[in-house]
Amino acid sequence: MTNYNLQPASDFLFDRRPFGFECVDRVPGQMPQGRRAVLVVGNQAPYLLTRSEELTLSLLDVPVLTITADPCNSIGIAGSSRSDWSIRFCARGEGNTEVEARGHLQQVSMIRLGSAISLKGPILSEKPQTGGCFLLDAPSNAPIVIHASYSFAQIRDMTGPVRVTAAHARAIILDTMGQVDAAASMIDFAGSRGRVNLSAETEINLKMTAARFQGTLIAWAQRPVRMLIPPGFMTPFEAVVNRPQDFVCRADLVVKPTRRYGLYVFTYEGAGSSAPELMHLRSEQATVVIDTTREVRQATGDNHPWLKDSAR
Repeated sequence: MTNYNLQPASDFLFDRRPFGFECVDRVPGQMPQGRRAVLVVGNQAPYLLTRSEELTLSLLDVPVLTITADPCNSIGIAGSSRSDWSIRFCARGEGNTEVEARGHLQQVSMIRLGSAISLKGPILSEKPQTGGCFLLDAPSNAPIVIHASYSFAQIRDMTGPVRVTAAHARAIILDTMGQVDAAASMIDFAGSRGRVNLSAETEINLKMTAARFQGTLIAWAQRPVRMLIPPGFMTPFEAVVNRPQDFVCRADLVVKPTRRYGLYVFTYEGAGSSAPELMHLRSEQATVVIDTTREVRQATGDNHPWLKDSAR
């Protein structure tokens, strides 16, 4: 078993960073207006051309928004109290010449057809030179569907149903409290309530933001499932792994192991307020890892001695 499979979820994965939306051209010898000089990556194309678009849709006309994305796009969605959909989109094209950059830029577009938004771009390449940034300020209680197999997606503060398919990309879902169905290469989820179903090709990172999780949560990954919990965590859960050593709990919990259908099930009964299977963590190919949040580890001076133990 590698050290990586034993590591706790990184707290920074759940930080609420502002969504970036820099839609500024880059041309050799010209300083972008209002910006100071910055270092440029050596292999970065000298020309970057951009195109910005804005769109506002009525909730009456579009009660459910569907977003599809070709590769090399990124999607950011934030729920709020607004009553309409407010969209910003930045298309980008790089190139060694201005003509080449403009040609790449023309391959990126945002198209609306009824209640669906499509982010168009070229097929995947070894060195993508095009892409788009899509930001949505959404009514928090409105349903959203995202199909973005190769595009990064981040969703936060939604209470309505959210469905995400990002089979070959990362999905970050923060403080989204309704029905959540997500299938992605990698998933980061932080919250305290909801009806949450997560499935990942690689790993799932979870952070419980309250001592009681209200609702249901199923997290099933091919690689590690990691969960951070706060002090006094009382929500029952069960963790299913292939071998006893694949379950790692460094939190102060009493966990009972059993055998079921050839797999090992570790059950935490918590306060007994719900059935443990309502929070179901599963990895048959790697590990399920439970740790306390960063604040608890810092307060107790926990430097994770398991790193030394696992190397023995």
